[in-house]
Amino acid sequence: MRPSSICILLAVTVLLHHHLLPGVEASVEKACRDAANSSPNVKYDFCVAALRSYPGSQSADKKGLAVIASSLTKKKATSVNAKVKSLLAKASDKKTKQCLESCESVYEDVLSDLDASIPAIKEGRLGDAKTYLSAGVDAPITCEEAFQEMKVPSPLTKEDSDLRKICILALAFTNMLG
Repeated sequence: MRPSSICILLAVTVLLHHHLLPGVEASVEKACRDAANSSPNVKYDFCVAALRSYPGSQSADKKGLAVIASSLTKKKATSVNAKVKSLLAKASDKKTKQCLESCESVYEDVLSDLDASIPAIKEGRLGDAKTYLSAGVDAPITCEEAFQEMKVPSPLTKEDSDLRKICILALAFTNMLG
C-alpha cells in the first residue's frame, strides 16, 4: 500500500470513529466543561489542569475520567493525612494538637471511603460511589471546622481546599454517569 493510501485510510478511520461512536472518548476539555456546567462548584481550569496531569486522561471515556478523578482524590487525601500525622508529631500547643487529632480521625475514615469509591464506579454502583465521594467532600470542611471552633489557625487550609476541589470534581463526573 502506498503511503498516501495509508494516510487516507487512517484519516477515514479516525473520522468514522468520532462520528459513528460519539461519546466513546471524552476529551478532557469537553468533560470538564460538562462537569462545570453540571455543578457550580466545579472550576473548569482546575478540572483541566488536574486531569491533564494524569496519564491516560486524554483517551479516557467519562467513566474513566470519574475513576481518574477519584484516584486523584485518594492520592490527595493520602497526602493530606500524611501531613496531618507529621504536624501532629510536632504539635506542642494543646488546642492545635486536639484539632489535628480530629482531622486525623476524619481522614482515616474518609480514606477507606475513597478506597471503595473507585471499584464502585468501575462496577456501576454509582449510588455507593456518590456516598463515598460525598464523605470526601465533607472531610476537609469537618477538619477546618475543628480549627475554627478552637479559634486556632489551620495549617491545612490550602490542602483541605485542594482536596475538596478534586473530590467535588470526582463527584461531578460520577453524577454525570447517572
